[in-house]
Amino acid sequence: MEATKVSLKLFIDKKSRRVLFAEADKEFVDFLFSILTLRVGAVTRILKEGGGMVGCLSSLYRSIENMSVTYIQRDKDKRFLLEPNVVMPGAKVPLLLPNVGSTFRHLYKCPNQYKYSNCSSYVADDDGTICPKCNSKMDQTVTFIDPPSVIRASSSRSSEEGYVVGMVKYMVMDDLEVLALSSATLVSLLAKFNVKEIGDIEEKVVDVGMDEGVKLLKASLQSKSVLSDVFPPAKIIIAYG
Repeated sequence: MEATKVSLKLFIDKKSRRVLFAEADKEFVDFLFSILTLRVGAVTRILKEGGGMVGCLSSLYRSIENMSVTYIQRDKDKRFLLEPNVVMPGAKVPLLLPNVGSTFRHLYKCPNQYKYSNCSSYVADDDGTICPKCNSKMDQTVTFIDPPSVIRASSSRSSEEGYVVGMVKYMVMDDLEVLALSSATLVSLLAKFNVKEIGDIEEKVVDVGMDEGVKLLKASLQSKSVLSDVFPPAKIIIAYG
């Protein structure tokens, strides 16, 4: 998939200068949900490369990078730790994060499964794994069937990729809580934020690309005001007029 950008409409409180919520389409929500499928190693690699890693995971990651293969077991590959693929199979989402690997889960079996019956009991997600029964490399591809896909095949939504349905607007709160957009929810939200006049809210549309995707990932691990941190209202209002 090629890198892309998605649009996000921010609703900014002029008085407090913070993002109250954002109106988003399916693509942005799919991206947010896909963050939960990332392995820790993938998150560490993304943030480490951008210089935004907090804590000591970057040191742990670097130690694996620098460790000689002399100290790694012969049937193991450092790539399994350094370049892990996304765990959740089957869902295609906008590419807003760099180097996260395939969004599809690949599984492998022993090529000797018919020669040795016990070999058929094992499946691995690394084609360098050694079969515990016959010591052969488990590199024969297995087709993974995603049960939800079977259910979707009989529905009118079967052609949609990702996690949430399209043709619906979603509300993304500053802390990344996601809700389906409705008049009742909007009224309740404005009351919650004590917004008296609709003129107190500034609407701005921003583009979310790979740079913003990395910033959103980083902020989601550090803050409860993610949208306001990534898209500072004061700068947005000045930049967009």
